Amino acid sequence: MVLLAALVGEAAPARGDDLSTRRQALLLLRVLVYDRNLQARAHGAVRVAVVFRAGDRRSEEQGEEMAAAMSEVARQVVAAGLPVEVLRLPYRDAADFEARLAAAAPTCLYVCDALRPAVKEIARAARQHAALAATASREMVNAGLALGVVRSGLRWSLVVNLPVAREEGADLDAELLEIAEVIR
Repeated sequence: MVLLAALVGEAAPARGDDLSTRRQALLLLRVLVYDRNLQARAHGAVRVAVVFRAGDRRSEEQGEEMAAAMSEVARQVVAAGLPVEVLRLPYRDAADFEARLAAAAPTCLYVCDALRPAVKEIARAARQHAALAATASREMVNAGLALGVVRSGLRWSLVVNLPVAREEGADLDAELLEIAEVIR
């Protein structure tokens, strides 16, 4: 828990507003182990799908960068004793995404920023398929995603939309909720 609290409470970089992609990936995997239902939801491996807007070069690059960082971190850690698999999942429209999500059966989604206009559809699909949805945008957490690693003043913080996380099948440990900003 100390490492998680240190990662979340890290000061924002002097230049730029972004927490490194690798640290976001590490933090997300650390957060997942505080889901008491992870083993049951994972079915043998924690599958993390990085969701990006297909056809949007910036979003595709962000998705590739996050998937690479997540894969690098996954080679070094396990989540609750389970191996971590990373895949990229393009978003074109709600129906196509729903079909891809059903086929991929991920445990967790990381949703790239360019998908803000589609966040309600993504959130609905995540709940339907019990995939815990995370992002780096407070706005997207407020709009229906479960987790966010977001800038809060001069620090980074974890935001948990608790009702959504529960709808997605997660049972988050009280220790995690103590260090997070919880939306009830």
